[in-house]
Amino acid sequence: MRSDSPDRRGALGSLRSAETTVPWVLVLACLASVLAITGPPPAVAGSCTVPSASYPTLQSALDDPTCDPVLLGGATYIESPVIERSVTLEGQSSAASVIEGQITISAGAVVLNALTVTTDTADLRGRFQHALEAGTGARVSGVDLNVVHRALLFGDGFENGTTTSWSVTTP
Repeated sequence: MRSDSPDRRGALGSLRSAETTVPWVLVLACLASVLAITGPPPAVAGSCTVPSASYPTLQSALDDPTCDPVLLGGATYIESPVIERSVTLEGQSSAASVIEGQITISAGAVVLNALTVTTDTADLRGRFQHALEAGTGARVSGVDLNVVHRALLFGDGFENGTTTSWSVTTP
């Protein structure tokens, strides 16, 4: 090829650039379409600490599907959390991390480690049928887990000595 002839390579070079640009534009358009249809990738699970600014209550951490495990500080949590997914609750110890209330587990594989769950307080006694209730299909396991529940037999003061007599009428 002579240097004074029209540069066909230049024209072909432009064509080649256009040929390689078109597929990239199509690839990017297809990728954008796939992301628009499927949405962003799921969030990655990570540990969440309770209490914290982001998670002031145990239930707030359990409601966030990215929290796993949920790490409980050494405190008493007066709440009755509902767990609807697989998750690990990790306390500091069964003596230090105490949940006063009923834990209800409706689904998933739940691990309860280093916790005490109790309904045996003056305010809670007799309010719940169970301290830990697991629904059909839910699986519960744990280490260093104490579950304390005492049912209230009478609601008239008989148990604490404020009733001097008790009677019942039977049909």
